[in-house]
Amino acid sequence: MITFADSHVDLMSNVTFTPVQLMQRWDRELLKKWRQRTQDDLRDFRDVKEALDPETFPNYAENDALLSAFVADKQLIYSRRVADESKNQLLIDTLAHEAALRRKSELELLMNGRDEVIEMPEQRDPETGEITQAYVAPVPGIDPLPTYIEVEGETVENPVYLAAITDLAEVQSIIDGASTEVLALVSTRSN
Repeated sequence: MITFADSHVDLMSNVTFTPVQLMQRWDRELLKKWRQRTQDDLRDFRDVKEALDPETFPNYAENDALLSAFVADKQLIYSRRVADESKNQLLIDTLAHEAALRRKSELELLMNGRDEVIEMPEQRDPETGEITQAYVAPVPGIDPLPTYIEVEGETVENPVYLAAITDLAEVQSIIDGASTEVLALVSTRSN
């Protein structure tokens, strides 16, 4: 028995589709069971069915049953494609949100810098062997991006800093505009 896929969109992946790509994938699903020639023949039968005499037309009942099964499969495929289009858009929005979160961290690090972290060795309780201090790797410090710079002896606002502020506002608007579905999926994907 031929079964159709439930979905072609994996919300845990980073692979999204265009509407055309989704339509092509679902068309291929239909072709698993209904060859193109059979689909064409059934459409032709549907178009002339009203003019045919069920008593005299050869295989009328068989063609009618096949047409009903084809229409049911076509409706199922369509409903799954529509569901996939929604899932695909959710994935696109989620990936944009995740990218905005990463970009926000990068910009904040660039603008604010960070303090140096000194290496700390792992420490264990001598009696229980339990770790009381996890190992902390050293991290070099980063100087914050200067707000003002000197250009030809004059102090001016740093254009790189101003661009970072503009970028930060843009990514923050993406983050703030996330739907509850996107936030739920981001949470699921990060676990």
